[in-house]
Amino acid sequence: MANNYKRFIHNQFEKAKSTASEFISSRSVEQDEDMIDLDPRHVDELKEIADLQHTTVQAIVNGLIAQYLASASYELTPISVDQKEANPLLYLDGICKQED
Repeated sequence: MANNYKRFIHNQFEKAKSTASEFISSRSVEQDEDMIDLDPRHVDELKEIADLQHTTVQAIVNGLIAQYLASASYELTPISVDQKEANPLLYLDGICKQED
């Protein structure tokens, strides 16, 4: 009876380890998807600048991104009927992007 109990506890422990391992690996995959590769030379320069300015590379990069997004013109240009007639796939693209 004690042997069955030990086996049960061992199996539960292995299940818990497996679940924890899957959770950790899925989290690292999510983090990898959010990562951006930067040129190492730029990172080194940014580290030097950040140290001089008593800030972090992340703060500098976030500031640069905010500036870019504020100045970038990324509004969609309407597609003319002539363009749609020349390329019927543009009709399909417009249909797929319509909101309900």
